Amino acid sequence: MLTAAAVSGVGIVAAILVGDAPTVFAPIVGGVWAVLIALGTVAFLTSSVTLTPHEVVVRGLFIRQRRSRSGVVRVVRATIHLPNGVGSESLFLLDAHGQSLIRVNVGGYKREDVDRLVEALGVPCDGPNYFASAKEFDKTYPGLVSRVERHPYRIPLAIAGFVAIAVVIVLLATAS
Repeated sequence: MLTAAAVSGVGIVAAILVGDAPTVFAPIVGGVWAVLIALGTVAFLTSSVTLTPHEVVVRGLFIRQRRSRSGVVRVVRATIHLPNGVGSESLFLLDAHGQSLIRVNVGGYKREDVDRLVEALGVPCDGPNYFASAKEFDKTYPGLVSRVERHPYRIPLAIAGFVAIAVVIVLLATAS
């Protein structure tokens, strides 16, 4: 993915320089792509799941979660398809009340490594299951995914609505 991002970023910058677009956009777009690629690389290199005899530690680019291993009584392994058609595979480590202790995005790990992690936890595992949407997943496992995930179009529509209202207000203000 990082290679594809780098190639597409170079292609976009080249298109700006060759095409009719102002050349001032080339370093701006190139800089944004460089930052995104750097963040993606750092996230890939620093993400880890560590299982000790006493705790589960999940590290990522901006997160570090530690939970007691004895609190994990069940694992749900699921691939939830996003609106863009891509599936996101996650492990939900649940407590005795069925509440999520930690959600681990395992899409970047080898299947064998995820299998080993589940086996090492030594608790019952539901899945792997495949869900067409987070809303469908929530019907089977209520409360494990956020409201934003269950309704992925509401935030973009709300932002578009606010932008439309702002544009109308600006147009009305300038027309007066």
